[in-house]
Amino acid sequence: MFRNLWVLLLPFALLTSACSLEANIDDLLKTALSSPPKLPAGVSLPTRPISGVVTDAASSDFLLSEAFVGSHGVADGETPLMVVVRLMNSDNTVVAGHVPELEVVSGTGVIKAPCTASDNFGIVLCPLKSSDSGVKKIKYTNLNGFVVEKDLVFDSPVKETTVIGSSGGEMQELTDPRGWKMSGTVGTSYGKVLAEDRGWKLYVGPVSSTLE
Repeated sequence: MFRNLWVLLLPFALLTSACSLEANIDDLLKTALSSPPKLPAGVSLPTRPISGVVTDAASSDFLLSEAFVGSHGVADGETPLMVVVRLMNSDNTVVAGHVPELEVVSGTGVIKAPCTASDNFGIVLCPLKSSDSGVKKIKYTNLNGFVVEKDLVFDSPVKETTVIGSSGGEMQELTDPRGWKMSGTVGTSYGKVLAEDRGWKLYVGPVSSTLE
């Protein structure tokens, strides 16, 4: 009797499970589309329709995945440049909960940090720093054979200029924010470069001295 009852209830159980799974997928999609993704300043994504959200990276092709940056980085070894990667499949579904792997193809001084797992928009945030200026080529792998490449530009830090003035004669010590020091006498009659060190120049005039 009980076996016959289970046979009668089995189709209903399968239908209920399928409806529950479909509801969960619909809820995930609604959650993903309920608010725009949070992006770093200056980063905008090309408009693409999102047909769904998947969490199975193994069955994803990642063929529409891309990387974006909002600006150049600063090559001071401290300021992060945020790279945004959107993980998207060829059917316009986005991949949630996946972490791509970053590799530096060319360029020196790159300091890597862990990327975040992709959110319900397929968005991954990857902070990078560099101690050397120039162009860096990076790529993201662990995407089932697909590779996302991006060129990043890190600019040299802007030098600050310090101007000091005096009515004449005394020694003045000039210190830049990173602790580099240079001393000179102000109030001389020279209007030319007095000294140079690692790109810094001390100009001395009749009433002032300028460090650039």
